[in-house]
Amino acid sequence: MKLLLFDVDQTLISTGGAGIRALNRAFQELFSVQNAMEGILPHGKTDPGIIREIFVARAMDSAGDGYPTSLEPILNSYLTYLREEVESSTSYKVLPGIMNFLNSMAGRSDVMIGLATGNVEAGARIKLERGHLNRHFAFGGFGSDSENRTQLVKRGAEVAAAISGRPFKPFDTFVIGDTPRDIEAGREAGFQTIGVATGKYSVPDLMNSGATVAIKNFELDRAQFLRTTRIE
Repeated sequence: MKLLLFDVDQTLISTGGAGIRALNRAFQELFSVQNAMEGILPHGKTDPGIIREIFVARAMDSAGDGYPTSLEPILNSYLTYLREEVESSTSYKVLPGIMNFLNSMAGRSDVMIGLATGNVEAGARIKLERGHLNRHFAFGGFGSDSENRTQLVKRGAEVAAAISGRPFKPFDTFVIGDTPRDIEAGREAGFQTIGVATGKYSVPDLMNSGATVAIKNFELDRAQFLRTTRIE
């Protein structure tokens, strides 16, 4: 049996910047900070890590606002705005070949498919809901499990093993994502990695980060993906 652990943003879907807009609105509401995400690069990072980076970048504790001991208020505000931004996004899309691939895997007994994403789980579910993708991902590792990307990848594999009743061999576990951070986390967890160049990074970029293989997208390179994962 093979285990496929997918990143969300720019791997499965593009929200057209909904997450950035939602965080900007949350920081404006709670801390009166405008354009909080300006200069922050979110690619491959976890939601909690991004929020902490904003606090540091804006020097909010020195400004008298206080570095919060809990991220729950900001995450709750973010999730409220995220739903609005995803639903209203004019450029939301499921990325090429993803829907056909997931539909072709549905019901197979030799493949398990889950998530390994820096999104907190509620955020990932909101983002996938509009594309009707949640039904394909019953489990995963999320930014709400760990701020450390490697640890959340491991968590996704642990949940899969608990569901299936047996651990997956590292050779049969594939972490799929669009950033070098996805690749690095998968490698550090001891798994195979597949880069998908549907985001900021090219096929050479992803290969240089240590990917087992990198593809352009699931529409053009589906056959290569199936060969790499040995899914017949």
